[in-house]
This record gives sequence, structure tokens and C-alpha cells, in this order.
Amino acid sequence: MKEYKVAIDFQTVSEYTPTKFDSAEDKAKFVAHFKRFVSKGMKETMFPKWFYTQLSMTFGHIAHYNKAGFYEEWFSSPERKRDFIQTTLNYYPIGDPACTYSDAERNIVEWLRRELA
Repeated sequence: MKEYKVAIDFQTVSEYTPTKFDSAEDKAKFVAHFKRFVSKGMKETMFPKWFYTQLSMTFGHIAHYNKAGFYEEWFSSPERKRDFIQTTLNYYPIGDPACTYSDAERNIVEWLRRELA
């Protein structure tokens, strides 16, 4: 399967702190893709492995047995999609941004609040 390309605004890269394993660009790419994924209806075609891997390690999620299981759990129906959004909105990002994606999580939660206002 072809990996989904994500365009990021490089002005926003400075909003993120790199970690030992990921760059600020990686965080910006994740945030940009999350926003696009949600805005476009959380389609399975927009759920590449790299995105599943990172998403399963943010917002208090746990990795499922595989990408398909995670998608089934959170995005397979309108009700599950609503649950995903609610779970994300209820999450309080914690941790040092130099060690976690807490800065990216904070950006996403703030974006969702603005979008749903």
C-alpha cells in the first residue's frame, strides 16, 4: 500500500520540541495528518501504518493487535468516530515535550475544541 503524503506548514514546526526519536517535523507531520484525517471523515484510505503507529502511542491509546483492529475499534461507525473525538477531547496531555508528543496532543485538542465550537 502506498504511504499517504502529508503536507506540513513548516512555520508550525517551530511549535514542537524534538524528542530523542522524533524530530519537530515528525510531530508537525502527525498533527497535520491528524487534522486532515478527521476533517475528511476518518477514511481508512487515509490511515497509513506510520499514522496508526503514532496515534496508538498518543492520547492514552494502547496499540491494538494490528492497524486493522485499531481502525475497527475507533473508526468503523459514526458512533465509534464520535467516541474517538470525545476521548481525544477529554485527554489531558502530560509529559515533557522533549520526551513525548504532549505538545502535538495539546495542539490537536485545542484545534478540535475550536472546530467543534
